[in-house]
Amino acid sequence: MTVRKTLFSLTLLTALIGQTACSGDWVLEKRLTPADTLRETSNRTVVPGTFVMTVKSVNVFNKMVFLNSEDTYLDRANVAVQITSSVAYNADIRFGGDFRNMVLNKKILVIGSAMKVGADLEQGIIVDTKGDERTYIFVSRASNIFFE
Repeated sequence: MTVRKTLFSLTLLTALIGQTACSGDWVLEKRLTPADTLRETSNRTVVPGTFVMTVKSVNVFNKMVFLNSEDTYLDRANVAVQITSSVAYNADIRFGGDFRNMVLNKKILVIGSAMKVGADLEQGIIVDTKGDERTYIFVSRASNIFFE
């Protein structure tokens, strides 16, 4: 087998494993609440999985949309689902309306990866500090967002 065929086979295998891990009942078995998510991400590790929460507020900053589990993003108990504006646009199409207004005060289920990161809340950027950390769930596709 040539090097090119070997690399192609490895790439294909990796893609299939990733696709399996991000779809189906295997991921949907354990649903993490915001409290579970805060506990699981306490040591700054990436936690892939399925997350469920009620969206209490929505913020848009630097072309990013944040779906917050608390009334204000400044609350330390807040867990925010972070999506890009293009994912939000695709969610508008998928759900047939303004997704940001549609999701407010609704229970959602998302498939993504959670991580506790340092955040400069005044600048709205992620920094590498341990002084002010927030928990974000990164969702890369509108097809990974569901209403429960």
